[in-house]
Amino acid sequence: MYTQSATFFRRRALILVKENILLTILLTLMKKIITPGMCFRRLAVFMLGFFIFSAGVSSGHAESVCEHVTLAWLQTQVSIPKDAELVFKKEQGVLCEAVLSINGGLAPVYAGKDFIVAGQMYKNGVSITRMTMSSLSEVADAERKKAKEKEAKDVEMRKSFFKLHGPELADLVSLSFAPGGVSDKFIYVISDPACSHCKALLDGLEEVAAEADLALKLVIYPVLGENSKAMTAHVICEHLGYGAYKTMKKIGPAKGCEKANQRINKTFDLLNKADVSFVPLVVAHDGSWVVEGNDICSVREHLGLDPGTGEKGGGCKKDQED
Repeated sequence: MYTQSATFFRRRALILVKENILLTILLTLMKKIITPGMCFRRLAVFMLGFFIFSAGVSSGHAESVCEHVTLAWLQTQVSIPKDAELVFKKEQGVLCEAVLSINGGLAPVYAGKDFIVAGQMYKNGVSITRMTMSSLSEVADAERKKAKEKEAKDVEMRKSFFKLHGPELADLVSLSFAPGGVSDKFIYVISDPACSHCKALLDGLEEVAAEADLALKLVIYPVLGENSKAMTAHVICEHLGYGAYKTMKKIGPAKGCEKANQRINKTFDLLNKADVSFVPLVVAHDGSWVVEGNDICSVREHLGLDPGTGEKGGGCKKDQED
């Protein structure tokens, strides 16, 4: 704040100095040029010329259209991930062309004084946006590399987290599936009721559970919005079973209950510590291994099972052959 204020006053002082110089020049010229006999028309022409000249000088010190465009300002206009970066900005007429790095990809936006527009800018039939993005190819490569390195570190961090905190998932389990009856062997499945990838993974995990004689313990993590939270509350408050959970559809606002509120809050508290903002995940009973995403093949590999075949098995055997 102090730096911005100091910069403002320095600029204002420079403008005032220049304005004083111009005023001095004007007074000097007026003494020499304006005489008692000068006609009104000549005086008007002289004054008009001076003010045009003065305006031109002042406009040279006008604030840049990009000066206010910072990551913090952009975040006031639109939802931007917290780890995004502003990697480029340039004046394009009355707009500021800005390029954001988001999850390793570059996204161009165009900012006015109090708004932003996403999309392409064209001038005389030429895509200004495409030209800019082409000029940033090296930046794009560097950002992709940085994102991959960050993701690799994040994956390792989550693995370490679950090795320490995996057993804490036991208190967050809402549903179980055990095709062979009660079993001491189990794996945790972190899922969202509105997630189609999660339900597709559950199909494959049911085969895994039958083959390995283990149980699936579901931790419901409603990260996909308010509807997911409503569905989760409905499952917990109404004591729905595994089958009903898998066939759930979108519901309206749920009444909820204290038990659901507590479990949902505890689930978010734990998984936010691991920076988990996605589903599904499969975690070993002791946290010794973690599989992220709909990757049934890796689950089978961790459990020492042969590659599955067919749609439910994930087509792992075919993947290996390819």
